Amino acid sequence: MICAFYLMFISFGVMKYSFTLLGGGFAEELVAAAHNPFIYFFIGLLGAAIFQSSSAVTSILVGAVGLGQVSLDDAVFVVMGANIGTTVTSTIVALSYIDNKSVFMRALSGAALHDFFNIFVAIILMPLELTTGFLSNLSQIIASSFFSTDLPIKNAHFSGVGIGVDTIIDSLFSGMTDHPFILLGIAIVMMIFSLKLIGGMTKEVLMTKSKLKAEDFVFKNDFVSLISGLSLTAVVQSSSITSSLIVPLTASKKIGLSRAFMFIMGANVGTTITALLAALATGTEYGVEIALTHVLFNVIGVIIFTTIPILKKLPVWYSKKLGYLAARERIFGFLYLFTLFFVLPFILVWLST
Repeated sequence: MICAFYLMFISFGVMKYSFTLLGGGFAEELVAAAHNPFIYFFIGLLGAAIFQSSSAVTSILVGAVGLGQVSLDDAVFVVMGANIGTTVTSTIVALSYIDNKSVFMRALSGAALHDFFNIFVAIILMPLELTTGFLSNLSQIIASSFFSTDLPIKNAHFSGVGIGVDTIIDSLFSGMTDHPFILLGIAIVMMIFSLKLIGGMTKEVLMTKSKLKAEDFVFKNDFVSLISGLSLTAVVQSSSITSSLIVPLTASKKIGLSRAFMFIMGANVGTTITALLAALATGTEYGVEIALTHVLFNVIGVIIFTTIPILKKLPVWYSKKLGYLAARERIFGFLYLFTLFFVLPFILVWLST
């Protein structure tokens, strides 16, 4: 099981590496697009869905903003979209359970928690940003305070905690930097293979009466679930990976959607921590500003959904409904995946260029 997940981590790393090599073209698309916040939003969504990492999109943005090609005001909307696009991974994992209606319903419901949380936060914060520039202004104020003092971290080297994935990728694929499309193909094959392994193993282990009681430790209560999601994601540096772990647990009824939702919110915050520390280490103010918009988007979202009870129930309710619809017509799961993450944003971006 561990080897299968580690293979998935490596496949995502290779995919991110290949798209980083192709990153110049993506940055050009950002520059070519009209200055329309909704288009920038869908560019971020599409980019993160392809990269399967909001961090990859953010790293490209840092360079584009630094060169003056994209303004911070526009970059905020790309970050919002990327936050949604990165959730595609857990939805793909949920599709591995499609052969069993009831299990697929629970799996897709668990995966969709990540989608709906980010969608609702964007619905709340996007109008606020459009009318007041709230996130961009606040990130600039906070970033300026970092750079008005002599912080040791600005000159420090930071590479994240990680799990050795970058080292493996560098050693195996450093000689293929001139062939990014071949790397992308390798990453896709590795991802499909790892997902098939994960799907088979989790069905065998978790669908039986195993002794695994994750709820006694990681999901003991709402607060523990939130902190667990934050901590684990900060270690592996990817919310798409940790949110994918939720899928087999909800599919096997090991945890309920409400507790899983708290873990997902923590994961959303955790994925921004290493990026922020890395941005601080670069010593570039625009990099810190972009990283801060990502942090603020997720932290404010968590505050809103944990302090307003009726809002906390909305993502769970919509996730259940989506799972129910997909169980009735399983093709709906594929339509949801491709329409939200690829077809809709691609059409809108294409129409704008």
